[in-house]
Amino acid sequence: MGKTLIRILVVTALLALMVVLVPSATPLAIGEEISTEIPVYSPVTLEATEVEPIDYLSAAPYKPDSDAYLPDEGGYLDPSVSVRVEYMRAYDTTIQLTWVQVADASQLRTASYKKYPSKSTAYAMNISKREGGIVAINGDYFVHRKEGYIIRNGEVLRQNYTDLYHTLIIDDKGDFTIMTTNTQEAVESFEGNAVQLLVFGPALVIDGVQQTDFEAKGPGILKECTPHKKTQRLAICQMDELSYLIIATEGPENKGSKGLTMANFAQLCADLGVKQAFNLDGGSSSTVVLNDKKINSLSTGKKRKIGDILYFVTAVPNK
Repeated sequence: MGKTLIRILVVTALLALMVVLVPSATPLAIGEEISTEIPVYSPVTLEATEVEPIDYLSAAPYKPDSDAYLPDEGGYLDPSVSVRVEYMRAYDTTIQLTWVQVADASQLRTASYKKYPSKSTAYAMNISKREGGIVAINGDYFVHRKEGYIIRNGEVLRQNYTDLYHTLIIDDKGDFTIMTTNTQEAVESFEGNAVQLLVFGPALVIDGVQQTDFEAKGPGILKECTPHKKTQRLAICQMDELSYLIIATEGPENKGSKGLTMANFAQLCADLGVKQAFNLDGGSSSTVVLNDKKINSLSTGKKRKIGDILYFVTAVPNK
């Protein structure tokens, strides 16, 4: 009886010790250590104040410097470009913020997997690697639709004007102009030199003004983007001259996140103080690539092939 009692006491002690030494099987709640405070935009002063512009119709001359990537997928820094990745919580959702500053407008570029009008698709990581991208996101998947007046790297690819989608124009100074239509009248009213013209949307912030009308009015993007659904979303924003922000939210398929409606997304962009914000394809198409790897919404493991990307390159050779 005494030996049995001793065995019981020993086993009990060992079990108690295991509770202390063995990590809990319950993971930390997603976002538990992620700030809910809205970060304040801080422009970056780059070492290279002037660089040689890159021909849009030629390949980027320099590949990223592998030593310039920051630890733990935190970004990238060389004399001509700064990329900083951070996370926050809002709307019960984990949100990834990727701040990008470049020395020249030609460092913001677009690429399709195959030459238009091919509808071929590939993973954004593969397209970005081929093009020498430091950071890249999915584009407007224009090859999937017939509608839209499309410009890529200064070249007009399609002239099928439409009122069903919104328009993002990126000019030769790297500035954004957003229109809530893609009609011929609207496009021809633009007085600058359009280098990229994307047709998707909707507009989230225009000239610092938060947009609020996301009601579907028939077929087109306002129906396609399911504005009232809480889901995974992605936007490209301009903060200031040659300064940008990529906002990627998780969705309900990611544990610990509920996703955002379009109204939530517009409010978030406004809270972050952006000047312009344009919604791009969300759901599983939502992709942020850094160092040839997808870095957003990783818990599902989903990767979707797409037709085109926006990406940033370096304008200086490796050291």
